[in-house]
Amino acid sequence: MDMMQTKDSTGQRKKVSIFNKNVIMLIISVALGVGGVYLTKDFIEKKVNYYKSQLEKTEEMVALVVPNRNIQRGTIVTLRDFSVRRIPAKYAHKNAVTESTFGTATGQRVSFDITKGRPLLWAHLEGGLIPTFSGKLKPGKRALAFTVDKINSISGFLQPNDKIDLLLDYKDRIIPIIQNLHVIATGPYTQIDKTGRQSDDSFRIITVEVTPEVAEKITLAKSIGKITALLRSPQDDKLISDDPMTVARLLNKPNPKPKIRKRIVRKEKGIEYIIGGI
Repeated sequence: MDMMQTKDSTGQRKKVSIFNKNVIMLIISVALGVGGVYLTKDFIEKKVNYYKSQLEKTEEMVALVVPNRNIQRGTIVTLRDFSVRRIPAKYAHKNAVTESTFGTATGQRVSFDITKGRPLLWAHLEGGLIPTFSGKLKPGKRALAFTVDKINSISGFLQPNDKIDLLLDYKDRIIPIIQNLHVIATGPYTQIDKTGRQSDDSFRIITVEVTPEVAEKITLAKSIGKITALLRSPQDDKLISDDPMTVARLLNKPNPKPKIRKRIVRKEKGIEYIIGGI
């Protein structure tokens, strides 16, 4: 009897030992699986973030508005249902609602179902209207477009929201006319000659936000001389000197004294008297 009990207890201990080993192996396997999933997810996220950062350095990006849940028809557009996603501008839909224009879309009703993560389009809204360019202007401001010499200006480096100064080349003088202008649009301009060929003279169109008075100054300056645009740092609000740059000032020579014309005073003819008699 004692021997049989001993064998039974030994067998039970072996079964318990095997069971414990299996449990431990199962726990280890689950832990390794969870750890592997976490590390893989972390690795993928780091890679995605890396490629996103590289893409933002090489591509022009645009901030689009996308729903963070499935939006049903008839839903009112609110801030809590949408978020911003940055993508390369060349892949963006031309009618997509951007971060800067989302304020116009807020409060409008959605006419179609929108899947989570897909860009919000103006066509999705009941009005279906894209904000006009004039909607970017502040009250009391005007949009003025003019051409500048592409070679003497900033070529393709100028972008909307940049700040520029304008110089006027007039009668051998370079005169600062307007400073710290807000650029709202830019674009190339190509001249076509009478034969229909492209001219060698290349210009760039700049659209700036100005007051009516400043618009008059720029229009007049454009008619009497050549305008050059200078790109200004966004942190620089300091005004440059209004003194014109002349050849004498450039060469550190004294300004020539203005010639004073001598005033010629003509004597009035007197009355001729004849004295004598017949």
